[in-house]
Amino acid sequence: MKQITLKINDSYYDILVQYLRRLTYVEIETKEKQPNEPKPNYDFSDLSGKLEWKGDAVNQQRILRDEW
Repeated sequence: MKQITLKINDSYYDILVQYLRRLTYVEIETKEKQPNEPKPNYDFSDLSGKLEWKGDAVNQQRILRDEW
């Protein structure tokens, strides 16, 4: 007997999960997300820069909006 572990999100593969549940030789174990499971903190600082802008953001938005 071979065992295969698939980690899938039910909401994206709902039809596949429904099909697999109907098979007699497939056993599905569900793992609920733990509420205190930490979310991964991604650091994209090496891929992007930091913008330092001093000005009135609302005024600039109004100027851009009025151009249309």
